[in-house]
Amino acid sequence: MQLGRLLAYFVLGQAALAAAVSLPLRIVTFNIRYATSSLESNEKPWWDLFCFISSSRCRERRLVGLLQSISDAAPAGAVTIMGLQEVLHNQLSDIKNGLGSNWDHVGFGRDDGAESGEYSPILYRTDVLTLVYSEMKWLSPTPDVVSYGWNAGSRRVVTIGVFQDITTGKRFIHADTHLDNVSSEARIEGIKVVVARIEAVQAIYGPLGVTLTGDFNSDPNGDAYSTLQNLGYLTEIWNSGAQRLGTNQLTYTGFTTTGISRIDYIWLGPNPDTFYSAQQFEIWSNIVDGTIVSDHRPIVADITLL
Repeated sequence: MQLGRLLAYFVLGQAALAAAVSLPLRIVTFNIRYATSSLESNEKPWWDLFCFISSSRCRERRLVGLLQSISDAAPAGAVTIMGLQEVLHNQLSDIKNGLGSNWDHVGFGRDDGAESGEYSPILYRTDVLTLVYSEMKWLSPTPDVVSYGWNAGSRRVVTIGVFQDITTGKRFIHADTHLDNVSSEARIEGIKVVVARIEAVQAIYGPLGVTLTGDFNSDPNGDAYSTLQNLGYLTEIWNSGAQRLGTNQLTYTGFTTTGISRIDYIWLGPNPDTFYSAQQFEIWSNIVDGTIVSDHRPIVADITLL
């Protein structure tokens, strides 16, 4: 009886400690451009044999270096979470090998739930975070099976993880998605599935702070953005009061040096003032040593989980 009471006190004490401390987080979203042999003007291949002769010919090394720089530049003590899009299996392997053995991911290929097709993976460091739970669901009326939704041009998914900081015990939910580029209906209904799945995870593991990253294929006046905003569940980092650093305002550039549109986002919630303090965010350049490493720019946000 005494041992049980002591154990209960210990558990309560650990929970109180987690609630009392804060956790700085660096949240990243980045559509890395899938590895294709049908290159656009100014696009370099992800990797080929000629990379051995000239590393500047390929995107792989420079993009991995950019991700490493983003992580290395995080504020002291901050935990970095990366939500990526358009990642093929070989690219995921290259990125994880480049970042090092402390990095792992959740998420699978969207075309078979294994290794086929694009991933929307969440990358995290296993030396600072424990994965409590993860899932990947298809954005369709049948989210539990490989499927298309609402006349979408491609299968689309959401990847969700519940993470626990090893040092503080703080938990949070991170989700990552890539909405359809063809069907407005698929984008509108797809983001509703994303929120429904986050809420389902909250019902089991919450209440927890939520961060959502993704390429919405929708500008701030567009269908998916407006749908999520009107749900009132999450707040985009742009509207959070966080300081915006740098001069870039657009995230999609194509393989050009100028911006075209803003379609990539980081969202916080639910009721972000309760769970988070947002300090700053920046749309980083996608040009490394003269190479355009992706047709999107990464967004990097520094926030604190309260």
